[in-house]
Amino acid sequence: MRPWTHAEEEALRILAPRLGGKACAATLDRSLKSVERKAAQLGVSLRRKSCGGIPGETCGPAVLKRVRELSQAQLCPACAKRPVGVKTTGLCGHCHFEHLTLAHEEEIAKADAQLALWAARSKLLRRRRKLAEVHEALVAAETGGGAVTMVAEDATDPREATCTG
Repeated sequence: MRPWTHAEEEALRILAPRLGGKACAATLDRSLKSVERKAAQLGVSLRRKSCGGIPGETCGPAVLKRVRELSQAQLCPACAKRPVGVKTTGLCGHCHFEHLTLAHEEEIAKADAQLALWAARSKLLRRRRKLAEVHEALVAAETGGGAVTMVAEDATDPREATCTG
């Protein structure tokens, strides 16, 4: 007993009203009883209606051949719902585009992270430069690097401080 694939179930939903039970069983290479059970589970009527607008006309052999190919095709390994549609990746079209979207979003996130890293490095460099300037000014003030400094020698009044330099 072979399990039903998603593609076979979808084919049964589409073809059952057009072909009827016997033709669906032949198209899907299943027994009539199996098709009847699956149609009952899916809530699909096996009563044949018209196909293409002409009452009583069944679908042509090309349509039946295509349905058989799709029902027997390999399923997408990502979703196992649709047949493989993109040969280069081995995925169905929907999953192929989802994977492309994820890859592009990952690249965008990587670029954003790189920008944040560059911004943090620039900020750190600016802070180091500013601290270096402050440090140089303090060192110059301590060593008396030619600048005029105020010396308060036991003066309580700032006007009494002397200038050196």
